[in-house]
Amino acid sequence: MCSKLTCLLALAFVASACNPPSPQVEAAIAAQDPSGERRLPTGARLDPAGVSYDLGPLPLAMTLSPDRSRLIVLLNGWREQGIQVVDRSTGRVVQKISLPAVFLGMAFSPDAKSLYVSGGNEDVVYRFDWAGGEAKLADSIALAVKQPGRSGTRYPAGIAISRDGRTLYVAENLGDSLAVIDIAAHRVVQRLATEKYAYGVTAGPDGTVYVSAWGGWTVSAFPARANGTLEQGTRIRVARHPSALLLSSDGSRLFVASGSTDKVSVVDTRTQR
Repeated sequence: MCSKLTCLLALAFVASACNPPSPQVEAAIAAQDPSGERRLPTGARLDPAGVSYDLGPLPLAMTLSPDRSRLIVLLNGWREQGIQVVDRSTGRVVQKISLPAVFLGMAFSPDAKSLYVSGGNEDVVYRFDWAGGEAKLADSIALAVKQPGRSGTRYPAGIAISRDGRTLYVAENLGDSLAVIDIAAHRVVQRLATEKYAYGVTAGPDGTVYVSAWGGWTVSAFPARANGTLEQGTRIRVARHPSALLLSSDGSRLFVASGSTDKVSVVDTRTQR
């Protein structure tokens, strides 16, 4: 058992750790010094290579609008979650939409009329109508039936969409799986197992879908069948903690970011090595 003084000190430490700094303190921490550098709460200094813009809390992901005039930013902060739309010509936030929960995934439909956003703990994928550089929440697609007051069981993360715009591929971070969604039917039509904590998703020109496993060492490759469904495929060994994925334009190379080693693995998709 701890002494009364030790317990009080421990509680005080926890309370101070749980209380975020005030806006004034945060502003002071983030303030630029005369050299143009920016100091972080850790004391580290950043020398920006370009222009910095103020956004909402914890911008976790971003994607360009189809016409490249807007930058859509996903906010994953403790108090505020949702998306912001930034005018690239001015750097100004022109729209903000709050959501119950989000996490990592965003993708535009090939016809540029819809934006899909992963709903994290809500176990849904949100669909927005996109027109005139603005987003309007249209509906959502459920990955699982979420019980009131309970945490999500699928936790959608990365998102990719097929080239014909009919199918959505969603990494289920807590489900350790890839969900294949028929967009017109608004339902999951197939699930395939990945390694632990599915994270990023990308779809190749030949229909193969790649999913990184955040909690492992592999990227799962799911080849497309003639009828449009996916095969279980193989698991490609990469560096530890594979996260973000990027395919070359011809689909011949897959670039895999390793969150634990700060390295990028380059995979030949033909040989899967």
